Amino acid sequence: MKKRVIKFWDKIIVVLLGIAGVIYNSCTYEYGMPVPEFEIKGTVMDKTEKPIQNIRVIRPHHLGSDTLYTNSDGKFHSKRQGALRLKIEDIDGEANGGEFAPMEIDVEFTDADLVKRGRNNKTPDKYTKTINIALNKIHDAVQPE
Repeated sequence: MKKRVIKFWDKIIVVLLGIAGVIYNSCTYEYGMPVPEFEIKGTVMDKTEKPIQNIRVIRPHHLGSDTLYTNSDGKFHSKRQGALRLKIEDIDGEANGGEFAPMEIDVEFTDADLVKRGRNNKTPDKYTKTINIALNKIHDAVQPE
């Protein structure tokens, strides 16, 4: 009886470890290879180049998403691996100087953005990009008919 209980728990532990291994490996891009790190710094402004605070910047990635907010200087900073698409939304309406239209942008990195090259496939490459985003007010974004 005791041996049957031990064998049962051994099987449960093996199954749980197997599931954990599959989940862990699905979160990496390629087993054993370092994944490049992408850092995005930016400023969100209106069309007069005045910084806008309290703008939500969402950066989706393979594990979910990061939600950032611009500070009083309109700046945000994200350091993460994964997808390089930003969704920008005004969350407080008129409180920050107007109601701004939402925007989605793709951030493309080039060799010029490479800050540090990984060595011997043991450390990842690091890319850094600084961008400026100009938002339009909602009433400016709507075209008259």
